[in-house]
Amino acid sequence: MSFITSISRILKPERIYLDYAAATPVRAEVLKKMTPFQSESFANASAIYKEGTDARQAIQRARAQVAGALRIKKEEVFFVSGGTEANNMALVGFLEALIDSGRSLDTCEVVTTALEHPSILEILKQYQQKGLRVEYAPVDVDGLIIHSEFEKLLSDKTVLVTFAYANSEIGVVQDVKAITRAVRVFKKEHKTAFPYVHLDASQAPLYLSCAFDALGVDMMTLDAGKFYGPKGVGIFAKKHGVPHAPLMRGGDQEGGVRPGTENVAGIVGCAEAFGIAVRDYEVRAQRVAAIREYCFKELSTITGVVINGSRDQRIANNVNISIPGIDGEYAAVVLDTNGIAVSTKSACSGATGSGSKVIYALGGDDARALSTLRITLGEETTKRNILRLVRVLQKHVTHMRETIDQINKK
Repeated sequence: MSFITSISRILKPERIYLDYAAATPVRAEVLKKMTPFQSESFANASAIYKEGTDARQAIQRARAQVAGALRIKKEEVFFVSGGTEANNMALVGFLEALIDSGRSLDTCEVVTTALEHPSILEILKQYQQKGLRVEYAPVDVDGLIIHSEFEKLLSDKTVLVTFAYANSEIGVVQDVKAITRAVRVFKKEHKTAFPYVHLDASQAPLYLSCAFDALGVDMMTLDAGKFYGPKGVGIFAKKHGVPHAPLMRGGDQEGGVRPGTENVAGIVGCAEAFGIAVRDYEVRAQRVAAIREYCFKELSTITGVVINGSRDQRIANNVNISIPGIDGEYAAVVLDTNGIAVSTKSACSGATGSGSKVIYALGGDDARALSTLRITLGEETTKRNILRLVRVLQKHVTHMRETIDQINKK
């Protein structure tokens, strides 16, 4: 490092990225796996000549790699464009299959929560207008599903249960095994194949087990851009026998479930990143959770800070707080101008100026919902990064409170 570079870094510190729930960088080893399929082995995987066959075999290897990690059959893995599409594949594909089978939507019910990602809630709203009944399982003040209340919602009309493994805003980790166990008991008692369970696991692979057999789910959503893989690639995993209709038509790629020319480089990168994620998730979770706890400790020095979501049942990299009286989006802008990237809520919720719907669902008021900050850590995050974040945030909060006091005195 040159003397000039050293001085410039002292005068202008490097930026700190703390929005890993929205996007992660692509690992160097993942990028290396992808590169040949960008410029050398670039053929269409549907072509019958050698280059096409090579591309198709690369996809099949990637599919087998993901299937092995999920502990399902490779025919149950489908590559899509990301988490939002995978959620659409799961819900729309499932509901349309029921309609195709002759079942009327007004005889169907889906159980979910009010905490879910927009790509779940917006789909359900659309189908509600067509007659589907949607039940929202109550959650406690920490964002955890109240299991006794959830079980009461299951009925002979319930066809699907859908919820997030780890919430994308507040990081709360649901007890998936307990929920799927309750569903299995219901199905056994009522001698029915319904309901099926869909799990949005987009935030999970880096820090939680995603094995199908252990979790007991029927469908799963994964997003490569959340686990150090390429953006624009995701995984929709579905157990054989789950009703499903294609969202698109026009080709037999991905078993006809997702037609269109495959993104071979992206698929290869997705599988490689997923393999790395699930292989080391326990060690990674322990390491990152230690930084998370350090962050909570330092943030507690700011008077009035409220932690959103369960402190114990929480994914390793999530810190979500409210500072009532402070505008969360303005605080995020101030942090940005000081070289620190954080968000206020899920990226797919948009920067609309509205409060967090997740915080409202927890029983929070406007003051709490409008003052949220979502700080999500990566493998690269250090205590030094956290100290700088807290220092800048503390200064901003103090300034804003002093300004408000001055205004109130006038």
